[in-house]
Amino acid sequence: MDIYVFEDSEVPSLGPLVAARPACDITIGTSTLYEILTQLGEVRRLLRPHLQQYVEDLAGTRAPYWGCHTDSKHAFQKNSDHVLVVNARLIPNRSSLVALQKLVDANRRGKISDGTTIVAALLDEKEKEKFTQTHLSSNQLPEELLDETDTPFIDNELQLIKSPEDFLTAHEKTIGDMIELAIDSGKYIELRPGIFQNSKIDSSNAARIDDFISVRSGPILIDENVTVGPFCCLDGPIKIGSGTQIYPHSWLRPATTIGQGCRIAGEVLSSVIENFSNKAHAGFLGHSHLGSWVNFGAGTTTSNLKVSYGPIRIRSNTNDIIQTQRQFFGTLCGDFTKTAIHTSLPCGALIGAAATLGGNVTNFIRPLSTKLGDSHRETTATIEQVVTTLDRMMNRRGIQLHQADRNLITALATLSKLPS
Repeated sequence: MDIYVFEDSEVPSLGPLVAARPACDITIGTSTLYEILTQLGEVRRLLRPHLQQYVEDLAGTRAPYWGCHTDSKHAFQKNSDHVLVVNARLIPNRSSLVALQKLVDANRRGKISDGTTIVAALLDEKEKEKFTQTHLSSNQLPEELLDETDTPFIDNELQLIKSPEDFLTAHEKTIGDMIELAIDSGKYIELRPGIFQNSKIDSSNAARIDDFISVRSGPILIDENVTVGPFCCLDGPIKIGSGTQIYPHSWLRPATTIGQGCRIAGEVLSSVIENFSNKAHAGFLGHSHLGSWVNFGAGTTTSNLKVSYGPIRIRSNTNDIIQTQRQFFGTLCGDFTKTAIHTSLPCGALIGAAATLGGNVTNFIRPLSTKLGDSHRETTATIEQVVTTLDRMMNRRGIQLHQADRNLITALATLSKLPS
């Protein structure tokens, strides 16, 4: 099955997590939508211009900085009768996977919506040709092209990410179910009570888990080459990606997902840490989502609850104050951001990509901003400063900076200067 996953016009309003990466490559539960779709066929992304250019510039020579595979280089199936088109804001949970599989198996054209928004569609050969040719030859958005098709609607309920807070809520609702699905599929086997290791792992890349740890609740999913040091406390459900190190005396609490190649210490609760990020020292991270190549300095701590215990407000990139429905809301932190030691992040903080922070931070930080405490005025990092730091970080992980990475940072700098 040939699959297109497209970003619609609502994606830019979803906050700092999507500034430098596609919405379909945000981890929710245990995986991304892109990863879920690869179970159904060959996937190609239709993205905002700066991200489409980034993926094309890589040209399959290296994985994107967020660590997932690039789009397939070979042509889609010429003899395929249908093509599946999926909104990049679709939540990658069990019900989404089941609904999409049913749509594919039925092999009949149809559309699924969330209200007035197209979530997914199975197009026939004629509609597929019109969709792909029109999109490539014009500036018309994919959702507009889908609206114009007379493909019949199918009665099904699928949910989209509609606001920044939805990343946290969807993750909390999804992680337990997706971990159970992974275990039931046989992809993970129980290593010791409550801890499940990827079944493809052999002795050469097995996880190294100290005997003196406490698993008070499970399940805990662990991939290859994970290290868990002594005196750690693990309260599942938790997913830990390949090559990640959990340092001694860490406390990982329920609904925590950690990507590959991370360094983790301190207390983490109900949070996602994307690939290649570090929270390697003491400090609390709660009800938060960190992008890739983020580094939290020692003692960096998030607040996730107001002293009044009331619902938390966030500030949008248009300076609007948004009342969320969440009592617990920590930080949404874009890719490439760093904090100094003892940085304090308020509840409901939206931190832009490639920011550098210290001291007491306000609840909204624009991309490439540098703010090192109340006594320092806010400045903007240069493209060269951001690229140099990223190059050094990547070298520590054995990854070479690509010209596409530099071009992406340049595009972010340009976009951050545009009026909201």
